[in-house]
Amino acid sequence: MTVVYKAVDPESGNRWCVRIVSIGDQYGLKHCLTYGDAEYDKDKHDDPMIEFYDMDSGVSDILRNSDDKTEAYLGKKYGQFVSRYYWSSLNFDERFGEQKTVTDWSQRGLCLHGGVDGWSVSSEFMVKAMAAINAELAAREMQDA
Repeated sequence: MTVVYKAVDPESGNRWCVRIVSIGDQYGLKHCLTYGDAEYDKDKHDDPMIEFYDMDSGVSDILRNSDDKTEAYLGKKYGQFVSRYYWSSLNFDERFGEQKTVTDWSQRGLCLHGGVDGWSVSSEFMVKAMAAINAELAAREMQDA
């Protein structure tokens, strides 16, 4: 479980934590799930999940001050969980009848949760976050080779 990128989004002003979840890593509420344990994600070994956490939300403050040690730790390290995507969904732009291409984040940002104002990240943020994610994944691949 790797925190790859922490930064302030220049458009929303929110501080974000972006994290890679690989096979064997914990995730979910209080990190009670392990990626790869469930039957439906056993074939995802080459497709890590990418999580986005809001480090500035009011809930983050509540979590940081929780009597529950797990909640307090996760609140301090990450913030409030907002959204999770497979890496391939973020990295590749697939259109019907066409080959998939690498997503051009310089042209658009990403809405992480449509129900909360401010829970979106700008194009600039996504370019930098995906560069950090892809660099980390490439480094891991080199280590494994």
